[in-house]
Parts: sequence; C-alpha cells; structure tokens
Amino acid sequence: MKTSSSTLIKLLVLLYLSVLSVSQEFDFFYFVQQWPGSYCDTVKSCCYPTTGKPEADFGIHGLWPNYNDGNYPSNCDANSTYDPKKVADLRSGMQKNWPTLACPSGSGVAFWAHEWEKHGTCSESILDQHGYFQAALNLRRQVNLLQALKNAGINPDGESYSLISIRSAIQEAVGFTPWIECNADTSRNSQLYQIYLCVDTSGKALIDCPVFPRGKCDSEIDTSQFFVFLKILIFSTSFNSGRDLTVTQSIAAAIRGLGNQLQDFGIHGLWPQNKDGSYPQNCNRDSSLNEDQFAKGLAITVLPQAAPASGSGLMNGKSTAPVQSQEEIDQHGYFEAALKLKEKANLLQALKSAGIKPDDGFYDLGSIKEAIKEATGFTPGIECNTDASRNSQIYQVFLCADISGSEFVECPVLPQRRCESKVQFPEF
Repeated sequence: MKTSSSTLIKLLVLLYLSVLSVSQEFDFFYFVQQWPGSYCDTVKSCCYPTTGKPEADFGIHGLWPNYNDGNYPSNCDANSTYDPKKVADLRSGMQKNWPTLACPSGSGVAFWAHEWEKHGTCSESILDQHGYFQAALNLRRQVNLLQALKNAGINPDGESYSLISIRSAIQEAVGFTPWIECNADTSRNSQLYQIYLCVDTSGKALIDCPVFPRGKCDSEIDTSQFFVFLKILIFSTSFNSGRDLTVTQSIAAAIRGLGNQLQDFGIHGLWPQNKDGSYPQNCNRDSSLNEDQFAKGLAITVLPQAAPASGSGLMNGKSTAPVQSQEEIDQHGYFEAALKLKEKANLLQALKSAGIKPDDGFYDLGSIKEAIKEATGFTPGIECNTDASRNSQIYQVFLCADISGSEFVECPVLPQRRCESKVQFPEF
C-alpha cells in the first residue's frame, strides 16, 4: 500500500512538472513596438495616460513568447499576478517607453498587468517578473526604430512611403528583417502601426524570425503624425457690422471705448480640426477659463455672447475652445495665437485693397476669395448668412493654421458652407 501511494505521488509530481514545462516552453519572443499616432488615428481613437502625453516615438506593446509554428502560449500561470512593487525601480522607464493609450485614461498598471499575465507568465521559467520588464526596456534602448526610419528619410509626417523602404531601413539599422503591421486611419488609409522583431529565449539578443505573424499592408503606407487630430487649426473671423453687437459681461468693459476698432472682422475662434472635416471638442472639462492669463488680449477681441460653434469662444466663464490643443498651446498661448493670426490676416484691409468695401454693395464671391488669397497666400473658406431681406451676406472667413498656431497653411479641408455667387458686404 505504501509503495502504491509513493508511486501515485511520484506520478502526480511528474504530471505537474510536465504540464508546467509544456506551459512555459517557447521558441522565441516577438518584441513589438507601436507608433502612437497610428493607434490614435482610428475610429476608436485613444486617450493619453494620466501621466501626460507620451513622446512622439515608438512605444513598447509587448514581449511575447512564441512557437516556431506561429502559435503562442498565453496565461500560463494564474497564480502569478502583476505586482507593481516588483518593478518599482522600472516604473519611470515603463511610463516613458511602455505607455498606455487605451480609453479611459490610465496610469499604465492595467496595461502592464495584462502583458505580464497573458505573455510574461509564459516565460517565467527564464525571466521573473522584474527580468521580463527589464528585458523589454533593454530591447527598447537597443532598437531605435524612429531614428532608423529618419536616417532613411522616412518621417512621421502623414506622407506615404513604400513598405519595402520601411522594412529595408529597419533591417539596415538592426541587422534583422522586421515584420510590419498596418491598421487603417479614419479615412481607411493603410498606415504604419506596429513593428515586430524576434528575440532569443533569453530576451537579450535579436534573431532572424522563424515565422512572421499573419497580416497585410498596402504597398504604400502612411506614417502618421502624433497626434493626427491636431494636424490643422481652423482660424475663424466673423464680420461685425456694429449694429447688433452683444458681448459677454466679463469682456464688455474691455470692448467699450474701442470705437472704430469694432468696425472690423473679429475673431470667432481657433479650432483644432481633423483632416476628414471632423473635430475634437470639450477635451478637458477640468480646464476652465482663467481670464488673468489673457486679460490684455481682450482689448482687441470681439466675441459674441450667443452660444458659439462647437469648440470655440467663451461661454459662462468657461473656455469651450477645444483644449485638445493644450499639448501644443497652453491657455495663454491659445488666445495669443488667435490675436496674432488676426493681425497677420488683416482681412478688412485685404478686401479694401481689392476695392471690396463694407458699403452694402454686392460683390462676386470669387473676387472676395481671391482678394484674401492674394493678401494671405492661402485660399479661405467663406461662410454667409442672410439679412432681414434674405440677402446673402459675408459672415465668416476661415483660414487654416499649422498646429503651432503661428503660420497659415493651405486647408486640407474647409467647413461645408454655402454662399450665393454674389454676396453683400454690409456697411458698419
């Protein structure tokens, strides 16, 4: 009986060890890095981590054990959960090089826990939890993908590059052929998303990939800017006749006494915009208007009291300017940029120089656009409204600015607005 029990125990131990061995055996790692702009430029979009906007660089997605036949182990040890204390000394490096972009915003802990518990536990026979994350960070330092691409003239500028040239640039830099994964942006363009390199089972040395993941990229793929939803800013000015002006009480005193300065185009807003014509808005409800930051600028700004178009203006003491632009421009910089753009455009003078004056006369819409283009160098968008007699009259002029808010650019897209071929320019 004793011999039988001893044999049974030995068999159970051997069975346990064989299961453990099978669950933790693997042939190589995929080291996967992702481009944040491509993660964000999708229908799902993205959210910055709570630690702030990541650098415009490739970030780690994971270090994934894999088999030579293309399959992979996962969730190999349910008892080995992610423990932040075990990687406390790596936390700053992980925040910088392994950021989460999932929504809602997080610190990264949930992302790292997922990577360890799904993938890391399957390499536990070789790398403990600290060793696993340390190995990924070491590989990130070893493989500078962005620099490799830039050295080959491939930049994250929204342009298209051949898939072959991207692959060759990385191979030239690291000595091994990468696998390129693409996704589709909001316009269904194929864009560079993730890059796979293969690593030996120690997690230290790059190797030739025994097998590549399945997937397809177009022969020409885009390299997304980071973040793509700030590719352009729409600068909108509205013409004020001086007859029906209403302003917020908070800036009424600043406007009083300006006299003829009001008889000009006034700023409506400076609005971040997507290239497909959509726009972000109300991106940070905790960022309220601080008038002390820009009080001096109000002396030359006219803003309507009526609820502004989405993503513009001031209302109830709150800034409804789309603060997605905060990563490029802070609150003071936002209003200062708009004021400088108004001064640079000088629309009324541009029109007067072409003989187009606010005299209740009717002017050809094409000549209005041409006059503004002649003065600014870029084609404007014109929005009209109707007066009490149902005449079409010039109302707002749209120009596009770069994401710094300092220079006008050609508009990739303009708001869909309609005007008659002849429009009235109402007098003051």
